[in-house]
Amino acid sequence: MTFLIPLGLLAFLSVAALIIIYIIKANYQQQHISSTYVWALSLKLKKKRLPVSKLRNILLIVCQVLFLAACSFAVAQPSLITRAAVTEREVIAVIDSSASMRAGLDGETRFSRAVEQVSQLSEEVFGQGGYVSIFVAGPEPTVLAERVTNSSAQLVRDKLSGLLTSDECSYGTSDVNAAMRLCENVIRENANAELYLYTDTQYSYIPSKVKVVDVAEDGEWNAGILNAYTVVEDNYYSLFVEVASYGRDGNVSLRAQVHDVNAEEQEGDTSRTVELSAQVPCRQDKTVTVIFRSGNLKPEDYELNDENIFFVAIEQGDRFYSYSDINIVLDGGDSFTQDDSFSIYDGKKEVLKVQYSSPTPNNFVNGILGAMANYYRTEKNVWDVQITEVHSDPATEGFDLYIFEHAMPDVMPTDGIVILWDLDKAPEGSGLTLGDVVDVSASGTQLYLTQERDDPLLENVSADKIYVTRYTTFLNYDPAMYEVLLSCDRQPMLLAQNSGNRKVLVLPFSVHYSNFAMRFKDISALFYNLFEQWIPCTVVGNAFSVYEDVTLNARGQQLTVSNTYTGESEVVLNEFPATLRLDVPGTYSLVQTTDFGEQIEQRIYAKIPSAESNIFAQADSFRNPFLVESLGNEYKSLIFYIAIALCALAFVEWILHSREYL
Repeated sequence: MTFLIPLGLLAFLSVAALIIIYIIKANYQQQHISSTYVWALSLKLKKKRLPVSKLRNILLIVCQVLFLAACSFAVAQPSLITRAAVTEREVIAVIDSSASMRAGLDGETRFSRAVEQVSQLSEEVFGQGGYVSIFVAGPEPTVLAERVTNSSAQLVRDKLSGLLTSDECSYGTSDVNAAMRLCENVIRENANAELYLYTDTQYSYIPSKVKVVDVAEDGEWNAGILNAYTVVEDNYYSLFVEVASYGRDGNVSLRAQVHDVNAEEQEGDTSRTVELSAQVPCRQDKTVTVIFRSGNLKPEDYELNDENIFFVAIEQGDRFYSYSDINIVLDGGDSFTQDDSFSIYDGKKEVLKVQYSSPTPNNFVNGILGAMANYYRTEKNVWDVQITEVHSDPATEGFDLYIFEHAMPDVMPTDGIVILWDLDKAPEGSGLTLGDVVDVSASGTQLYLTQERDDPLLENVSADKIYVTRYTTFLNYDPAMYEVLLSCDRQPMLLAQNSGNRKVLVLPFSVHYSNFAMRFKDISALFYNLFEQWIPCTVVGNAFSVYEDVTLNARGQQLTVSNTYTGESEVVLNEFPATLRLDVPGTYSLVQTTDFGEQIEQRIYAKIPSAESNIFAQADSFRNPFLVESLGNEYKSLIFYIAIALCALAFVEWILHSREYL
């Protein structure tokens, strides 16, 4: 038992006060009687009851003393300890695994230093019979050990060793606040736990109970490529490279190789590579934008200007308007190598071939195709849509998208998406049999379309606002092959077949006999949905940050992803759209075979976050884990039982007083 308020025991002085009162209290009472007889009788009765009276008085004094003692106990709040606080030494170690922790000297990284120091600390605590908790602060924090004692020391040693042998330091930015939230679970158990954060970040404010251990060493510095991209200027590419040097001023050597330059001009299988280089002046940890630009430059452009822009001229013979990739390298010899290279892969877009065949082409269809080509070439930057227009003898192979209007081919193409628009006959292999032509144009009747089912092709298409006045019916079509998306008077107006290498869209009416031309929004949405659903681009963009989630798609049944940096096993994706987290830097190769048997390879690049290149970064502060309420000792109060005793003593005293008058 323990007292939560020990000073409350001073209330026991009331017992001494009660005893003093009884000592100085007169032991007789003056009484007046009316006659000698009454006096003699009272004296006789008093002598007979004397032993009982003395016992009652003693019991009264005892009850009063116990009552005051119980009150004194209550003031001191007596309690039983049901759970004792930890008295052994306990430490919590948080290891920062940001990408900047990969910086180091002589083969020893900051991360390895942190792991070694945590290992030494844990051995010291195990030797003292204490508790050890170890957390790794990465993009998502992990628990290496939690409240482990000496009995599990070998397991901790193995896990710490595994951090180094399996290269567990991340390539991104660590979430230290999330790691501190994990520490709160331990601090709730023991508020006296010591917390150490092993990091290379300089914090302007550190919570009072946290010890930050700086694992950086003198002599470390870093020059890195923060970002790189190309911009088309006057029909030629200019290369923009953002460079910075941290911890050391001086010129940094930058080299870039542009591969497959202007391949259209080369004959045979030969390819041309252009090499660009510059000595970039870097000062005061500031970012310098190096611009390799074609065209005439002024003499002052060759010096670093006030906006930290440094121009480098591309010789006229080296100018390029197309390329396959650009590899950029810094020759720095610095302490952090993961940001010394960068690759760009957007110089050669995948060609998407479209054939528009019509004896009487209309500007409406050409306008839609032109808008789609411009959107995917410039805004989305994924395809080079090449449109071929023919009036007769259309090709039935060699294209990704075929549009036949008015005049149908004899046989169906088998290597691309086919749109049959205003059919004059059913091509062989289409599975269609044409019927009569319904024409209500002479009467001025407008037959509005009805949407038969929800389909991604019809997203943002207002079918009930589209009408036709002339269309061709079908005597037969295979329901197993085609789905009816739109109808008119129970006749199919939009048939869709999307199964493996059979992708067909059938519209048995002409835009000249409908209000399609006036419903540009709806027809644009239909074509956009067709491209997105049936010819999805593999990925939008070519450069991403490590740990960024990238949405991938495929034009076939599977997509194989491999990373050239680690050489790890390939990842095969079968459900689309798929989300892939780029967990290591470098080039990722995306390979697929389309439903039509064409093999396509695309490359993307994952880079270290730019903030991690600054290996001397500073931050304001981090979450204080000691603000949580600690459990410490747990007590069971005895006040309830003391209250029962007080009630019992009060009742006994009342009984004794009542017997005095009997």
